[in-house]
Amino acid sequence: MMAQAIAPTIAQTIAQKIIAAHCGRDTVEVGEYVTVTPDYTACQELFWPGHKRNLERIGVGRIPRPDKAVMVIDHSTSAAMGSHHHETHRTLRDWCTAQGIENFFGPGNGLRHLVLTERGFARPGTLIFSDEGNIASIGALGALNLPISTEVLVSLIQDENWIAVPPSARITLNGALGFGVTARDVIQTILRDCTGDGRLLQCCVEFDGPGLATLSLDDRQALLASLFHSGAYTGIMEPDDRVLDYVRQRDGGRPWQAVRADAGAVYQTRMTYDLGAIAPMVTVPPDAHGAVPIGQAEGTRIDQATIGSCANGRLDDLREAARVLRGRQIAPHVTLYVTPGSRGVYVEAARDGLLEVLAEAGATILAPGCTTCWGYQGVLNDEEVLISTQQFNYQGRNGSRTSRVFLAGPAVVAASAVAGRIADPRPLLAGG
Repeated sequence: MMAQAIAPTIAQTIAQKIIAAHCGRDTVEVGEYVTVTPDYTACQELFWPGHKRNLERIGVGRIPRPDKAVMVIDHSTSAAMGSHHHETHRTLRDWCTAQGIENFFGPGNGLRHLVLTERGFARPGTLIFSDEGNIASIGALGALNLPISTEVLVSLIQDENWIAVPPSARITLNGALGFGVTARDVIQTILRDCTGDGRLLQCCVEFDGPGLATLSLDDRQALLASLFHSGAYTGIMEPDDRVLDYVRQRDGGRPWQAVRADAGAVYQTRMTYDLGAIAPMVTVPPDAHGAVPIGQAEGTRIDQATIGSCANGRLDDLREAARVLRGRQIAPHVTLYVTPGSRGVYVEAARDGLLEVLAEAGATILAPGCTTCWGYQGVLNDEEVLISTQQFNYQGRNGSRTSRVFLAGPAVVAASAVAGRIADPRPLLAGG
């Protein structure tokens, strides 16, 4: 009698495990095309007019799983006179009503990234399609975001979509952040190091290491939110007890499963960073990966400063800015806009007195959402200079093509608003 051969087990990364679970298999291989059924599909309003036209061309009547659609108005938080956004708001709201979509979040609820985490959609082991890559931030909770642009319509219409299993990369974090250094400085350093040579291209980047435990959940989301600038496909982190406690408070009884990589899983590249060796960084325009230590940009005169966006609009970011601004005033020639990332962040910031500190320093508090990041508010004139926590700094992003946008963390932006020029926050933080 011949012994039956046992197929070898393929060690799996976190992304492979989650993808395999959503296509009904035990394992998947990198580069393999598989059809997966998502837990949710998340869309925003800027792409909605095009989505609506395509749905009408196809002749779609009802989508099969309206309970899996999460529709958020997060970019155009208000519909100004002369804009078309009021029409988009109405047609998206009406379509959701007609489809029976209960997960509709109108203006003021905030960014999809935070709606997904705060409302319990992003849970460990879940797979969420979206139409933007920066929603990798939900990976801080062990959820996998797969950005598929206009193909979100496929998952809405069919409750499934095919994907190529991405390779994975592993970044290990050691140590702890130094005084006056934020998670934004970490991701700016990673983008500087990795974007040019494409080592993270189309990868799902997993973060691990003892340094990860020293970062708050807000910090972890900030790390992942800007990862797409490196060319990475998405990002994720193994959930720890802090994550699991957060999820249990928000899951509403919905299922989830913490997923961890197998020993022996294969990674396209591995890197290690010492958090304690990272300094405050400033990204010089027009490249999102052009970060330099703050000393190389310090002293540049600014006209405007903005704190917010999916990169840095969370509660910890507002706390960091308030630490710098408490008892101080922004420079007379500077305009400072602050945008809480969600209604929940807005409420907590108000309860903690942060909004009062920011407003007393001279900041204008905007409605939760994207706002200044995509140039909807805070438009720049010719030759003006902005320092911001937003995602992009290419020419014309915030108005005039002759304006310049520098990117930094909330502490650097706040210190620069006070100084009227790009400034290191550490002297102000040390002074109390």
